[in-house]
Parts: sequence; C-alpha cells; structure tokens
Amino acid sequence: MFSSPSLCLRALLLLGLSAGITIPATAKVEAVKGKRYQLNEKHGPWMIMVAALRDVPEERRIEGGMSAWEAADQLVYELRKVGIPAYTFLQRMELTEVKGYSGGADDHGGKYISRHEAIAVLAGNFPSPDERQAKLILEYVKNRFEPAFMKDKSSGAILPRTPGRPKPLSRAHMTTNPLMSAAQIRNRTVDPLIRQLNADMEYSIFKNKGKYTLRVATFKGNAILQVGNRVQESVRKNFDKIFGSNLDEAGTKAWEMTHALRSASRLGYDRDYEAYVYHDRHASYVTIGSFNSPEDPRIAHLVTKFNGKARMHEGQEVLTAEAFTIPRNVSLGQQPDKFWMFDVRPKLIEVPSLSQ
Repeated sequence: MFSSPSLCLRALLLLGLSAGITIPATAKVEAVKGKRYQLNEKHGPWMIMVAALRDVPEERRIEGGMSAWEAADQLVYELRKVGIPAYTFLQRMELTEVKGYSGGADDHGGKYISRHEAIAVLAGNFPSPDERQAKLILEYVKNRFEPAFMKDKSSGAILPRTPGRPKPLSRAHMTTNPLMSAAQIRNRTVDPLIRQLNADMEYSIFKNKGKYTLRVATFKGNAILQVGNRVQESVRKNFDKIFGSNLDEAGTKAWEMTHALRSASRLGYDRDYEAYVYHDRHASYVTIGSFNSPEDPRIAHLVTKFNGKARMHEGQEVLTAEAFTIPRNVSLGQQPDKFWMFDVRPKLIEVPSLSQ
C-alpha cells in the first residue's frame, strides 16, 4: 500500500491513444506486465509527471496491499497498454540546511527534509511542452485515465477524491526529464513553428538518418518571390499557411537548390548529392550528406569541394563563395536559368530531430 500521490516532474513525444488520440503506426509502445521501465537520458526532453508514490508507515498498511514500487510498475504498465510510453524514476530524499534563530557562533542550526523519497511515474517523450499530442495526452491522463488497480480497495491504492483532485491523476502536469541538464533540454526542445515549417517538406533535414550533416548554403531575408512551377506543392502550402499568401524567398531558394543538387548529374555536374533543406525562424539552409561520426572521411572531401576558393582582390587573398548554376556551363554574355551561392565555409552540424 502507498500514500496518495504528490505530483511533480516531466515528459513528451509523438504517440497516441485509443481515446481519440491518433497513434502513428511506427509509435508502438511495449507493455509487458511485471517489467520495469526505468527513465534514462534518452527519454523526454519534455514529459508528463503522472504521480509520485511513497510507501506508508507499517501501522497504516493494508494487509496484502501494494508497495510503492509495485504500484508504480503497475501504473506504468497500464499507461503503456493504452499507447503512452511511461517510466519510473526514484526521487531521492533531499535535505536542506537551515540556520538557527540566534545567529551566534554556537548556533549550528539544523536540517529538514525538503523532498521525501518517492517513486515518480513519468510519461511521454515530447519535443516541446506546446506539442498538440502532449496537451491531448495530459488532458486524458488528468481527466479520463483511471487505472484498474486504483479501483480495487485490496490494492491499497484508492485515492481520496477532493476538490483539487476530482480524478485519481488530476494533478498530473508537464515537466522535464530530471536526468537531463537545462542545456540538454534546451538543445532537444523543438520549436512548434520549426516543426510546422519542416514537417511536410520533401528533402527535409528531419528525414536525414545520420547524426551529422554538412551545411553548405544559407539563405536569409524576407523578400517575397512569386514562385515558378518547380516548387513542390507541399512547400507552397506550408509557407502559405505560416507566412501568408506568398512564399518566403529564402525558403523557396533553399528548396530549389536542394532539389537541383539531388539531380545535379542531369544538369551537367559529375554526380548527384544527398541534399536536405532546413528552415528556422531566421533563415533556410541546405545541407549535404548523412554521417554517423564527425571523423567520417567523406566530410573532409566535401568540405574541400564546397569551401570558398582563394582569389586575389585589391592585392589581398580572399575567399570567395562557389556558385551552383543551371545549366552548369553558361555561354559568355548569357545568364543561367538558376543561380545559387554556397557558403564560403561549409559547417558540420548535428542533425536536428522532431522527436527524441
């Protein structure tokens, strides 16, 4: 038997639920009764704090009642059965030191328990607290999810209903993975606008299977461009929805360059390139390659190929960016059909993820 949950911690990711929440086909959640699913740094970064459970004193226990660990494992199992990834995490007791009243040299003060030891149940793996799925699942856990074992008095898990807790888990709330630092959470949190900009994009960087990719071109600015018929329709709709009736010029150019790099051999170049496009709030980027290690020898070859070339300008050696044109060879006095500039210095970056 355990005490009434005191709720406070974190969780989140894309998943779904039978009660009106769609579960993507790829988001299958394992649910094995009796198996312990422990929280680690790969989960989150944002999560739902479902409950924190503690054992009650011996004199208050119901014979045959569940321990806090048994109840936590059962709660995790029942969450997983409905498609919500859930985990247990042992919150250690924390002591806080306080000074005495006199403040004298002999006044050593004392310590008090600022947090009791408890077993936290956290659920979900969300890239942002504003994720639609996160909000739907939090609402479900707080207002509609009632674990079967909590209805059984013999389990010792009946929670008293109060104005502040009309349902067993009404105090559930959004939090972060306690095993991650603030910097890790910040780096893994996905801006909902960034997700919206990139989610349906052909050649999106979020489809890159590697850990690293080489950024070779950057497009900035908010000038408006009436696009031609080469721009993918989903790109048009995505930018229309976010920026209005026109496409942002930087995003259009980045997608067109990515498309051209992927079919460069048909445009007179020696090979095609595994190119990706990425949009954030300030610019659009084109990257090349999919690498699992920053030591991959292919990276150095690409850096050499796309790095700016040294040229003399007014008596000084300067780096000038390389151009990518369609067609590759343009007759003297003529303009290319399409023209883009690479960055002067390519940069190896980590591949971002929509869901960690």
